[in-house]
Amino acid sequence: MNVSKAIRTKRAVRQYTEESVSDDVIRQILATARWSQSSKNTQPWDFFVITDKDLLAELSQSGDFAKHLPSAAFAIALVGDSDNYMVGFDLGQTAMSLQLAAWEVGIGSCLISFHRAEQAAEILGVPEVKYVRIGISFGYPSPEHKAAKMGGRQALDDITHWNNW
Repeated sequence: MNVSKAIRTKRAVRQYTEESVSDDVIRQILATARWSQSSKNTQPWDFFVITDKDLLAELSQSGDFAKHLPSAAFAIALVGDSDNYMVGFDLGQTAMSLQLAAWEVGIGSCLISFHRAEQAAEILGVPEVKYVRIGISFGYPSPEHKAAKMGGRQALDDITHWNNW
């Protein structure tokens, strides 16, 4: 799948089949995403992979919109080196890389915001010097999955400004 097609077809997936994802495939996704760009190549991330269903269920309580998390094959919590906005930007770039690498092999995903970040960090045992604010659920899309607004995008000319507003 080329990059343009991956971006145009990737949608948030919150319904998954019960099929597990092999550790080899998870490692392939992680290996691709670790090449994401970051400010000054600081690579301010750690990937925390969660495959345990009980842990996924417990972690789902840390986000207001994470009810789908227990049904995922796995999740990745993105752990940052600091709470600085640039680290957040770098984690966002890495999150997109993780999702596109997964989509390339047919695995759907959905971002998770840990609204109760301290709770998520405690559940995962993240050291106090690190920060966890976002995660991503992953799994093979369920046949019942329906994209919320497939294809609906604003017109390019309505959102693009050249040289001035």
